[in-house]
Amino acid sequence: MSVCAPEALEQSVRHVLVSVDAQGQPSCVPELLDVSGSDVLITFHLNAADWVFPDTGAVLVQNGGTQFPIPSWTVHKKQAALLDCDSAAGEFSYTVVVQHAQTGRRARVDPTIRNDP
Repeated sequence: MSVCAPEALEQSVRHVLVSVDAQGQPSCVPELLDVSGSDVLITFHLNAADWVFPDTGAVLVQNGGTQFPIPSWTVHKKQAALLDCDSAAGEFSYTVVVQHAQTGRRARVDPTIRNDP
C-alpha cells in the first residue's frame, strides 16, 4: 500500500548534511533543498560529535499536508528520514532538531524544501 501517488513506482533519494558549530547552532547543506518527482525519500545525516537526532521529531514540516503525510523517523542517532510525496509545487519550511548527547539540550534550524513536480 502506497501512502503517496500510485503512479510513482520508483523512489529517489535526496540527502541533507546536518552539522553543528562550536556554539551549538545546527545548519543544513543544502539550506534550500530542491525536490522533483514523487515519493522522494529525504535522508538527514548528522555530522557532529556529541550531537544526535532525538528519537522522535527530528524533522518537522510546517503545514506539510498531503505532501508529507507521515512524520519523520529517526533511523539511528546520526540519521533521520522524511518522505516527500511531492504531489504539488510549493515551498515548505521545516525544522531539523538535534540534541546534545550528554546534556540533552536541543537546538534547531529552519531550512526549506522546494517541490517542483
